[in-house]
Amino acid sequence: MSDSLIQSDLSELVIGLSSEHSYREITPTHTHTRAQFLYASTGNIQVFTPNNVWIVPPMCALWIPAHVEHSVISLSHVKLNTALVEVNAAALMGQHCFIIRVSNLLHELLIRLNEIEQEETPNIVTSQELSRSLQILIFEEIHRANLLPIQIPWPKDKRLLKICQALLHAPNHSKDLTDWADDIGASSRTLMRMFQKETGLSYRAWVQQMHIALALSKIANGESIAQISESLGYTNPSAFSAMFKRHLGKTPQQFRSAAMSL
Repeated sequence: MSDSLIQSDLSELVIGLSSEHSYREITPTHTHTRAQFLYASTGNIQVFTPNNVWIVPPMCALWIPAHVEHSVISLSHVKLNTALVEVNAAALMGQHCFIIRVSNLLHELLIRLNEIEQEETPNIVTSQELSRSLQILIFEEIHRANLLPIQIPWPKDKRLLKICQALLHAPNHSKDLTDWADDIGASSRTLMRMFQKETGLSYRAWVQQMHIALALSKIANGESIAQISESLGYTNPSAFSAMFKRHLGKTPQQFRSAAMSL
């Protein structure tokens, strides 16, 4: 940690913010004046930012820079143990959203920080000292955590939105762009160009990116590789595993083992 960060007002380095949300509850679009480390200690969430959709698996969190608009959908009953990070410290993390792996240590630190801030009759001196220590540790853990490249680029064009929303709702659909062209009223070549322009990915690459994001959540929830591959429309688990490894460098089984060792 830099000297300037240590010398800042440590009581304000990280602020805990906890809340509970029911299944399918929507938190409308909003922003924060601080960066937000959005972490569901229980349950799964889906987050919309201006250019991406994020399906945040268990034991993962989404970093959202200050003033970035976002909305949240609870995909189950959810308990959030979020951290709001001071602007100067947050600048070290850059100006883009990303998902990171949450270690067991970071998980416990976030929960403890939120517990301290909710205590009705705390020992003020002890609580302040403990809170400051927790804040430093939390920021250090966030700063050194592993990133996961699982954002889903989200288009603006209404025709592409219709396709992407349908696929996110039913990811086992195996339609190609020729099939979608008949439904949308645009040629497959037009749709191909639009996908590349608006998402930076080909249609096939976009679908695979969505499958990776969904698969990570399903793996964390304990679903078998066979169940996951079937739910995503793959003909067999080996085809799904090969695609997964191309993107993340590990098979789903290896990723599950690594997650369990955190």
